[in-house]
Amino acid sequence: MAKKTKHRHKREPTPPSPGKVGPFRMVVAANPGTPISVAPELDLLKVALLYGDKVTLLSPVTTMFLRVEGLQRFSPREQIELMRRVAPILMPAEEVPAFQSGIEEVDDFLRSTARGGSAGQQLLRAGLLQKFAPVQRMLSEAVQEITNDAGIDQLARARAKGLLQIESADPGDAMDLLVSCILSAKLAESGERNEDSHTDRIVETFVDKLSKHLSSGREYLIFDEPIANLTEAAIREGLFTPAKGPTGRCAQAMTASGLMGRLPTFPTATVDEVIDIRAELAPTLTQFRSAMATISKSFSSAPWETAFEDEVHDAWVESVLPAVESIDASVKDNSSLLSLATGITGAANTAYPGLAIVGMGLVGHVGAVVIAGGALTGIAPILQAVRDRRKADSEIRMQPFYFLYAADKALS
Repeated sequence: MAKKTKHRHKREPTPPSPGKVGPFRMVVAANPGTPISVAPELDLLKVALLYGDKVTLLSPVTTMFLRVEGLQRFSPREQIELMRRVAPILMPAEEVPAFQSGIEEVDDFLRSTARGGSAGQQLLRAGLLQKFAPVQRMLSEAVQEITNDAGIDQLARARAKGLLQIESADPGDAMDLLVSCILSAKLAESGERNEDSHTDRIVETFVDKLSKHLSSGREYLIFDEPIANLTEAAIREGLFTPAKGPTGRCAQAMTASGLMGRLPTFPTATVDEVIDIRAELAPTLTQFRSAMATISKSFSSAPWETAFEDEVHDAWVESVLPAVESIDASVKDNSSLLSLATGITGAANTAYPGLAIVGMGLVGHVGAVVIAGGALTGIAPILQAVRDRRKADSEIRMQPFYFLYAADKALS
């Protein structure tokens, strides 16, 4: 008897839950012309890690460091390939053919003995591989020194926790980059320039990816001043075509970046410190994001235009800073509520030294009230003060700019 064929209906995509907002995906784009340092990237990353949920870093300098990290893992075969490619650059022309012939013989021998061979061949293979160990060690030490000096080690924790992803802006690989750098350095000795510079191709790739992020509908893009200038020029020349939605998200993120950068403690904070306080500030982030959307909609300039920074400054002076200072005053007033209440109780505090502790939160426990005995009249103002304090604290935390206030205090 033939089995009936079961008709499986294709499952439709599950629509998003009403009111549910997807993750804030931040993209940080930093200047292709910066020195060999990730300092500009770090300032932007701190904002992105506080404001967003996931961060992608697009940076030619950081891309180069990623490639440099790969150098210390070069195998002997890759080291042979590197020597083959740089020999025409570093050696006299008449010596190159003989050197490359010898390199090819070594490479062929390592290939042929990779999966076996006589005992003598394996012994010779082991000896050859041992010759490459100093080169491996030298590369590793050089890479470690370069990355530490540049500050890229500060990104390690964010990368390990999955908060930060570095997007490559390199069309080649680590070997292409190294060969290009060696060629550029050699030509520079004689005052020449590497016209086929691998670095130039990295910048071209960076610009292409920046354009795609700018027109994407999924991300919040923040960038430094050189990238703002580049973006403005590219849009003017018709090379970039930002969509309306992404422009609004970019404006929100850039407004947040401009305001956070004005916090006294923010410039000296480390990436690790930002990661530590991110979870603590998460409950207050929704209100802050809402405020950024509202404020940025009132701006007449695009986030890559010079006037945008002026509008952020005006918003800080006119509304944000006064609001932050008002929150600070409210917090101080709120902290004095309990002490004011305990002062009202007068003799009750003297008779019951533990009453201050009771008032700080234990009053909700029936046993604490029983221990207080007949001092219910004195306890009543403290109970009210605790209720008032909790209510005030909740109201303060709901303020749109409490996030900025709390970030500044947490980093101080």
